[in-house]
Amino acid sequence: MDDRRPKRADLGPVTRAYVTDMGWRSVNLHTHISLVNRYVYVEVPKAGCGTMKATLGGMEAARMGPAMVARVQENPHDRMKATPFVKPFQLPPAMLEDVFTSADFRRFAVVRDPASRLLSGYIEKIGQGLKQSAPIVAAIKDSTGVDIAPADITLDQFLDVVTAQPSRDQDPHWRRQADHLGIGIIEYDDVVHLESLDASWPRIGELTRTPDLQEQFFCRNSTGARTKIADYYTPRLLERVAETYARDYAEFDYPLPTR
Repeated sequence: MDDRRPKRADLGPVTRAYVTDMGWRSVNLHTHISLVNRYVYVEVPKAGCGTMKATLGGMEAARMGPAMVARVQENPHDRMKATPFVKPFQLPPAMLEDVFTSADFRRFAVVRDPASRLLSGYIEKIGQGLKQSAPIVAAIKDSTGVDIAPADITLDQFLDVVTAQPSRDQDPHWRRQADHLGIGIIEYDDVVHLESLDASWPRIGELTRTPDLQEQFFCRNSTGARTKIADYYTPRLLERVAETYARDYAEFDYPLPTR
């Protein structure tokens, strides 16, 4: 079947700039649109995305019945079975541009302290040998000639690989968040800190035009990275994180990491 994705030349200027920076696959996977409630949630992996997709997805799926709500909330990361959100590829280019630019839509995201988020990705994806570890293993072998098991990769080695990559080449689970969200390209109505998410549901209710919105899902895969900073990071490793993710710290007003 022919590729039905819109040609880049057909996209509006904001959409085109965002797709150019992050790639169509990333924009499509991580953008969750409600045409009914007129909001756009742009997902940042490892920043409460399971909680957000399950809670917002449950709200959107309620129009489809309890079975769909249960499916969404039990499998918030499963994009293959069903999603109650509209995805970018489903919209005509002019309408997608409107979603990313119009005051009729409210755009928001949830971000996380970069050191905690990076550590969470390392503990889960590398430590457990999940598919995201394969490129890291390959990069270490290319640079050292050593074929290493994912569980044996140190945080230092992991940082060697990811800090050398431009944002577009980084896995989304540790990609620079400001670039991932298209900060400077897309105007957001709010960017919520994961660390204050519990107190932010009234604001998210405003953004989604559902004042009674409450969290309905708790992440089942928490790595507890926020409490393990001192266990994994040396001062030098924290300095490297601060250098690599300097824009994230500045754009999202996080204090630079210390031990």
